[in-house]
Amino acid sequence: MKINEIIREKRLAKGLTQEQAASRLGVSPPAVNKWEKGVTYPDITLLPALARLLDTDLNTLLSFQEELSDQEIGAFQNELLAAAETEGTQKAFALAMEKLREFPSCDTLVLSTALTLEGLICFYGKPDSDEAEDVLERLYVQAAGSADAPTANQAKVMLFSKYMGTQEYERAEKLLEELPEETANGKNRLQISLYTAQERWEEAAPLTQQKLMKDINGVQSSLLSLLDIDLKLGRIDEAKQVAAVLREMTGIFDLWDYCAYLGDFEIATAQKDAAAGMKILEKMLPAMLKKWEPYSSALYSRIPRKENGRNIGSLLMPRILEDLENPEAQDFDFLREVPGFTEFMKDMKEKLKK
Repeated sequence: MKINEIIREKRLAKGLTQEQAASRLGVSPPAVNKWEKGVTYPDITLLPALARLLDTDLNTLLSFQEELSDQEIGAFQNELLAAAETEGTQKAFALAMEKLREFPSCDTLVLSTALTLEGLICFYGKPDSDEAEDVLERLYVQAAGSADAPTANQAKVMLFSKYMGTQEYERAEKLLEELPEETANGKNRLQISLYTAQERWEEAAPLTQQKLMKDINGVQSSLLSLLDIDLKLGRIDEAKQVAAVLREMTGIFDLWDYCAYLGDFEIATAQKDAAAGMKILEKMLPAMLKKWEPYSSALYSRIPRKENGRNIGSLLMPRILEDLENPEAQDFDFLREVPGFTEFMKDMKEKLKK
């Protein structure tokens, strides 16, 4: 809020007329009227007395507010949208610049305004001025220097996209180096787009495969969570459909064979289906001991190899066997009653030693 608006609001809140305020301050009523219209401003020597008269302080009177709340920023973005809809993007840009002059150090306002203006250009076209892109870049540069890491990182991602669009790859790469590994937009994805634009195919390939593997693992994890939720809700048919997808994606994406059986085993355990559970277990545990070789797949062949020599399944197996045989693990009581269970456990322990 500007000083003229604050003076008027505070005066009315105190129930004073312009004449009464003028009388107490020793000025003419027209002077107070001009203050409230923003035509002129109070003399600096009058400010302390004016603040006392209005029951406020100088910081509030002069609107020395450096930050805006998220709600205030959101409300202003709505104002920009309304202005663009009715009067065009030129008006929205003018309002934005006026607001930013009022709050020049509010980085969240700077970033939000830049993002909103960029969106308005997409919907309503560029303003008449040719400086729109320069203005947006300047705002993003300011926000990129923010002490607030999320604000700075989001601004850097937007600048990265701009520099990619103008083929300023060195500037884009410099920004990429400043971003943390975990960013909202994925540093890996940005790096791939940079290498691709520069035709650095040998560098783009392993990063793309790493991203693919990470994304597939994420989907697999989400499917297992969904299956668990379906079982908790008693939606067995839906759980079976999810388990079928898990089986299929194991083959399609060259995943560890062991993963193909996880969904079905969860369903058998939930239903206490001893016959089905044992049948799955007889396939799942041997598959666990089979070393996964992702590098032999065209999907993962460029990923740098980690030669640790050991199969992760052989590391996990002892704990799984222990849980299956542990009487306190009541979830697996139904399996221990199956003929041949004990012999199967002994056989798996022997295979584990080899």
